[in-house]
Amino acid sequence: MFLGALAEQLEDAAPRLRPEAIEQAGTCLLDALACAYGGREMPWVSQARSVAGSGDEAAIWAAGGRRSGLSDAVFANSVACHALLHEDTHAESRVHPGTVVIPAALAIGERLGSPLVDVLRAIVLGYEAIAQVAAAVLTDDFVARGWRASSVFGPFGAAAAVSSLLRLDPAATAHALGLAASSSAGICQWARDGTTEVFFQNAGACRAGLVAALLAREGATGAASAVEGIFGLRQAFGGARGGAGLPEVRLDRMAISATFFKAHPSCALTQEAIDAAQQLAAQGIEPDAVADASVHTSGAAARYPGCDNGTSLTTTISRQMSLQFAVAAALTDGALRPHRYSGPLDPRLAELAARTSVVVDPDADRAFPARRDARVTVRLTDGRTVSATNRDGVNPTAAAVAEKFRDYAAPVLGPDADDIVTTVRDPGSCSDTAELVARLR
Repeated sequence: MFLGALAEQLEDAAPRLRPEAIEQAGTCLLDALACAYGGREMPWVSQARSVAGSGDEAAIWAAGGRRSGLSDAVFANSVACHALLHEDTHAESRVHPGTVVIPAALAIGERLGSPLVDVLRAIVLGYEAIAQVAAAVLTDDFVARGWRASSVFGPFGAAAAVSSLLRLDPAATAHALGLAASSSAGICQWARDGTTEVFFQNAGACRAGLVAALLAREGATGAASAVEGIFGLRQAFGGARGGAGLPEVRLDRMAISATFFKAHPSCALTQEAIDAAQQLAAQGIEPDAVADASVHTSGAAARYPGCDNGTSLTTTISRQMSLQFAVAAALTDGALRPHRYSGPLDPRLAELAARTSVVVDPDADRAFPARRDARVTVRLTDGRTVSATNRDGVNPTAAAVAEKFRDYAAPVLGPDADDIVTTVRDPGSCSDTAELVARLR
């Protein structure tokens, strides 16, 4: 059975993970914490915290030392990690794994007093579980049916990470993954309606995966064939009957190593188009001089809900998802400025977005997800046509992620922000994750 094989492979891989995978997990941790601090005042974060009950089991980050029950704290922290749409992304699975794996892993690490190295190892395994299940389930029909990958596959990542920290054996881990499968959910209608459930979907997945692992520890069981069974995920979400190939966890290509970080608080599929538009802005292209523009990108980007939207831009999430808005804002300002996401829409920017189209580029389509390419072409009112393609290295480096954490967290943590970066970069120095979490006051 798929989940049983996955549980065994994850246990086998755990002690043999390469140092670079553990180091990348530390970068993912800093990125998730950066997003949580940066998004701490967003309304959906306040809403998630307001429904958290009393308790003293786990810290709610960037909340003045507030604590809550374990599952409520995990839910609130996951919402915060997702609050800005600035979180990490694994392109092949279409998932933002940091938003679902890291809050669960860090909360259990805090509860158990686990060494930070163990938490980072669990994070690697959680990212891998997401990728392996997604590889078995994701089909062309999946997105067309309206499912959201992060909230469908996310419970597996949280369950795998927590199972690792709880030291469940492969049989119990397989049950945790089977239980997690029944929590897979989340549709993308928010991309059309501009509503905010998008920020809570991953949190629901995170909490569900955590609870699944805790239930498995207590002896609860989950279907071993929850992925490939006749009523399993492949059929329910992907419309694919028949068995899935077995998972293949390879140390030389762990999913966490293919996870990238965003330069801009915008949909992951807009990042390269923004870079191309910024290059055009640097050439002195004036928005009023643009007769029309086009974004040439992969089919995955062009067809993802909300990405090809040049006219319905009244809400924050609709602007963050839109390729047209991203390009229009980058051409207008030379950057993506946070104030553009809220408040009244600048009429000039709206008109430029409406004059921008999205086109599937065959080369970019073939290259995705190994490469995420985009080209922006503008036709000027003087008859000239100019274009630019995104540069390599658009996505931030590990050093840039650490700086992102400092920028977002220092207003709250002060000098402790530097200390947290130092600790995460030297995880062997932290024998009790609760000590690290205590500094996330």
